[in-house]
Amino acid sequence: MGDYDDGNNSGGIIGTIISILILAAIWPYLLTIIGLCIAYMAAMAVLEWMAQNPFTVVLIVLGIAFFYAIFHYRLIPKAWRWMIEQLKPQAVELNLRQHDLADRKFIPSTNLYCYWCTKKLGIKAWEKSGKYYCDDCHTKQLVDP
Repeated sequence: MGDYDDGNNSGGIIGTIISILILAAIWPYLLTIIGLCIAYMAAMAVLEWMAQNPFTVVLIVLGIAFFYAIFHYRLIPKAWRWMIEQLKPQAVELNLRQHDLADRKFIPSTNLYCYWCTKKLGIKAWEKSGKYYCDDCHTKQLVDP
């Protein structure tokens, strides 16, 4: 017969359709096997690099742990708050015993409180430099210890 008839007859069009259907059915599995082989080779390459560079691996792991701690425990905002607290001016305590409080009584409002003991002020209240004191604190300030 001819040069083309040496036993490689694939079955014609029906054989081709069946081959395409079989290939379509097993194609995802072939891709999965190829992907697993590539992932295995990549994992082996990474493990080999890690075995050759243990110091670098330790530094990378410590760096990851460092960044995890910074963001998990919110260390950056805590450090800013601490630094701002250190830079804020500190309250200065004044010894008012050195100065005489004014002997002028005033009629207090209902929302005024003593500057030292935060007791609500009554009728016997004293004022000095815009600060109001109850009678007890005024007496304590005038008595020398």
